[in-house]
Amino acid sequence: MLRILFPHPGSRSMAMRCALAASTLCLPLLATAQVAQEAVSDIPTVKISPVARITPLDEVPLSDKTLKLLQAMVRQPVVLSDAQVNESARIIAGADKRVMFGAGDRVYAVGADYPGQALPVRGQRLRIFRELRPLKDPQTAEVLGYEAHILGSASWVQSSGLAGNKENHEAGTMRVAATLDIVASEQEIMVGDRVLMTQIAPPEPVRPRPPSQAIQARIMGLYGTGQLEASQNQIISINQGRSHGVEVGHLLTILSRPASARDKTDPLKESWQLPQKRTGTALVFLTYERMAYALLTEVQEGVRVGDALAGP
Repeated sequence: MLRILFPHPGSRSMAMRCALAASTLCLPLLATAQVAQEAVSDIPTVKISPVARITPLDEVPLSDKTLKLLQAMVRQPVVLSDAQVNESARIIAGADKRVMFGAGDRVYAVGADYPGQALPVRGQRLRIFRELRPLKDPQTAEVLGYEAHILGSASWVQSSGLAGNKENHEAGTMRVAATLDIVASEQEIMVGDRVLMTQIAPPEPVRPRPPSQAIQARIMGLYGTGQLEASQNQIISINQGRSHGVEVGHLLTILSRPASARDKTDPLKESWQLPQKRTGTALVFLTYERMAYALLTEVQEGVRVGDALAGP
């Protein structure tokens, strides 16, 4: 107990007032502290320890940017066989005697009436392509297919047939070209461009995952570019396909080009092979029997034809 001594008699009443005021302030604080202590005692104790979480690669969703890129690119690369090229139709004319066309223009094509070929139905959409580029395996130099440069698409309006010669009635009948309406174009479509008459299978859903078996592939080409190196978000073609175990959604690691160095302190100047390092990641989104296309989702160095890919 703390006793306070006052030298003056009149100070006793002041002391009593101070004591009463102090007790009035302290009692609510003591009551609050007691209630808080009781409330804390009712809360159960939970022990927390750090835990490592492992998320499988095939459960990682694609980013919105990657999804948009795939939706825009998945229909562009087309590899054609010799039969598909030979059976394609050729654009010979358009409206107003023009030689260049775009979306909304009507064009006329011939060569779509090969024996045994099923003609498109009215309204069916067909792809228009121009140049063909042979895809050669960088290891064997074998041509694995012909890459078609897609210009756009057209809607089938009317098949070719026979009609009377309106300019010369005595000449009898003439063959009438097929009619198509261009519904989409990535660039100008010209007389001489071809129409692919076969249907293309719809793209498979892309589910990123590592390959279940070992994949050793090489880059055959850089799609849609005349540059020597490709960077992130560009398309590459590789010399492995479904027959080699490559599937849509496979994530392949891009490896650095082989390099060597000499030990300058060694009198024999022996050459040493340097280990390959990871330089990027490619996501396979379109496969064929002996080749495939992949999107470069991560690149630390420029990607060139002949670079190696591996998985898993």
